[in-house]
Amino acid sequence: CSPMTTPRAALEAALGAEGVATLDDAGVGDYIEGLLGDADTSGDGDDDLLASIAPLLVDVGVAADEEAAEPLARSLLSAMRPAAAEAAAAGSARSSNVGGGPPRLLSESVSLQGADGAQLFKAPEEYELGGRLVGIDEAMDERKKRKAQREEERRATRKAHDKVAEQRAREEALLEEARVAAVRLRRERGAYLGAVEAKPFSLPNPGGGADLLEGATFTLQRGRRYGLIGRNGSGKSTLLRSLASRQLGDIPAALTIHYVSQEVRLDEAAMQRTPLEVVLAADVERSLLLSEAASLQEAEASDAARLAEVLERLDLIGADAAEQRALALLRNLGFSAELRARPMAALSGGWRVRTCLAAAIFAKPDVLMLDEPTNHLSIGAVLWLMRELTTSPAWSERIVVVVSHDRVFLDAVATDVLHLSAAARRLTQSHGNYATWAKRREQQQKTFERATALRAEQVAKLKTYANHGFKYGGSDVSRQKMKERQAEKLEAAQAELEDEAAALQEDHELPLSLQAGGEISGPLVQLRGVAFGYSAAGEQLFSGAELGVDATSRIVLLGENGNGKTTLVKLLLGDLAPTAGEVVRNGGARIGLVNQHHADQIDLTLSPLQFLMERFPGDGSYAHEQALRSHLATCGVLEKQQAVPSSALSGGQRSRVALAAVSYAAPHVLVLDEPTNNLDLESIAALADCVTAFKGGVVLVSHDQYFVSRVANEVWVVEGGQVKRAASFDAFRKQQLTKLQPVD
Repeated sequence: CSPMTTPRAALEAALGAEGVATLDDAGVGDYIEGLLGDADTSGDGDDDLLASIAPLLVDVGVAADEEAAEPLARSLLSAMRPAAAEAAAAGSARSSNVGGGPPRLLSESVSLQGADGAQLFKAPEEYELGGRLVGIDEAMDERKKRKAQREEERRATRKAHDKVAEQRAREEALLEEARVAAVRLRRERGAYLGAVEAKPFSLPNPGGGADLLEGATFTLQRGRRYGLIGRNGSGKSTLLRSLASRQLGDIPAALTIHYVSQEVRLDEAAMQRTPLEVVLAADVERSLLLSEAASLQEAEASDAARLAEVLERLDLIGADAAEQRALALLRNLGFSAELRARPMAALSGGWRVRTCLAAAIFAKPDVLMLDEPTNHLSIGAVLWLMRELTTSPAWSERIVVVVSHDRVFLDAVATDVLHLSAAARRLTQSHGNYATWAKRREQQQKTFERATALRAEQVAKLKTYANHGFKYGGSDVSRQKMKERQAEKLEAAQAELEDEAAALQEDHELPLSLQAGGEISGPLVQLRGVAFGYSAAGEQLFSGAELGVDATSRIVLLGENGNGKTTLVKLLLGDLAPTAGEVVRNGGARIGLVNQHHADQIDLTLSPLQFLMERFPGDGSYAHEQALRSHLATCGVLEKQQAVPSSALSGGQRSRVALAAVSYAAPHVLVLDEPTNNLDLESIAALADCVTAFKGGVVLVSHDQYFVSRVANEVWVVEGGQVKRAASFDAFRKQQLTKLQPVD
């Protein structure tokens, strides 16, 4: 028979020496060899093998994408198939050192072919290397059981996802009904001008389990702006949705509320409207009055008196100038004429969120609720929104509740803080901005720690006296018993404060670590005189760009949306080719991308663990699953969160899952396009720490002022068809402030 092809030879034939070296550098060469070496001779399981190998080829940079990786993976299987078939026909035992290579111990199940033709499987034990040998029937039955178990888990996760989706749909319907009902009611009874006082309520957990809040109350006063803060997953978005849809909180029926969520959901009719039309439709009163006026004017026997009332009201609310006001809002939020002309269906998710933000501000509701409003804004737009909410007369007599991960924005906007504690399931209210709250919180933590230490010292002394009172010159048994009871009371009091201790400790930053591929000397990526336009002869987004990335780079790209920041990132990645100049990349460098929609790339029907296991299937062993669990934990996805459907996670938790997926491939250059979207305040600080410590180059696009100031040591501005280096981030920010249009 012909010589057998080893997995290593198959890799070299399909990928070349350079490709194999890339696999080895990434630490996955031996792993793929093992998968190829255990390929079934009949072809059964090929789909699973392709699904395991192809993503790895993409992640380490051997293939550009899945489409390019699949043919490579198939060629590897084809190269191994004749050798595997010959081995089966000859009854030869397959082992990991076929072809004379050094023996390897595989952690996965390894099939063995015995002289009598009986197939045996080596079943690894969790607590030691090696294990017992079992028959093929038992092994196959176990494999079927595991497959059935995983399928059952997936069905359960999808069912939970569908439940969350149904609840969100009901909330959206309630929101719209409540907006219309409030406008109609205030026309009958007049506007509600008082405070919003919520009686004690509980907040159900949309993912199931214990309530997120118990016995919560609050008071919202007109003219105040409330920053709603808390760790990711504590229930901030759930609370806003529930209040806005009036499912709890004792919201007066005549009070108008406009809620802008992180995830925009529009019906089919709204998707066909332009941004301007969506913004104009947000003024429910204007829309209702225009509809009524049109009906009255078309009616044969119209009510002249009522028509006069309607027209007078339209004039009073400035209906004629509405379009100009809406256009001004859209321009301030960065909409070009071309973007304003598109239907919503042709806009990205970020521009849809901007449209809804403009609509909410245009509507001027009694209560404005914003959930992460800065996520898709440029720094210039963030500065404009800060000024709009803090200086516009319209909001001086209304209520604003905002959730934001941008501590600079939050400090500027919030006059009060609502803190949601997941540990204590409690909502607390205090005056002052985020910085004031943080200082107060730090003092509370120190005071509690001192009190706990003092109590522990007192207990120790009392117990010592109770057990050995004679040492202190006393022999009174009753006195010793009294000291013992005093110690027990102090211990009981401390036990009752365990929830308080957990609540005070929950603000500590979660651990976050990003794996790197190791430092490579010299430039990793270079732009040399680069220009880009969507046609070589047409208008160029920018030209003459000169920029270098090495293992120590911490570069931030700034500029208005549409100027070309993301295009520049794609040029660095190789996703686009320049129309002039050249992009030079180190062939051994892996580049990992975390883009501004990274959380959207997660399959919401899967749990975080299921998502990573599908992305990195490995050998399916318990050890591989534990490695993925550990990796998720280092990225701040806690054990209890790893098993719930991703649809039930907060936006910040989903972001951590996406970061974990990118980090698992151990890149040399990390490209972060708006990585702070949906992360909470503490997580952003943790991300800033780990990006600073990342052992590789970093290219960053971000609107988060705190994050940029912490991480970046080079500031490049994409503006006016050029890519120029700025003196500093503070200098860029001051320049943006001078560009803001006066407040109406």
